[in-house]
Amino acid sequence: MMRQQWSHTRHLIHYDDDTADGTCSIHCAAISLSLNMDRGPRVIYAGDAGAEGEVKPLADTAEMAYVINPAKMGTMTKVSKWAYADKAAAEAAAAEAEGTSIVGFDDALRAAFASMAEDTIAIRKRRAERRARAAN
Repeated sequence: MMRQQWSHTRHLIHYDDDTADGTCSIHCAAISLSLNMDRGPRVIYAGDAGAEGEVKPLADTAEMAYVINPAKMGTMTKVSKWAYADKAAAEAAAAEAEGTSIVGFDDALRAAFASMAEDTIAIRKRRAERRARAAN
């Protein structure tokens, strides 16, 4: 993963067996949590989209607010689901577009799972198109 490019949406899952999985997004974190069903997550961190700096710091998702914005493309998904450590920053981001919602991690994870099929189909299509262009 390109840390600088995806630092605002990345997630880091520390499982209870002392393994860790770094992902670029909540979409990929949802996949990791599904594939590792028998491992309990000890702590899950996310990049703080509201933080200053090029590389966003990680914060515990248990204390973060996720802004779900259907008007903004997300990482690996059609609908952005960005995490904010500061509630005021989340509220400011949510005020930028109509139809946004502020939720906790569990509801953001539910939204990621709910859009998984459509997002995966779109990702596969874009990658196939990119391969076709590269072959020409």
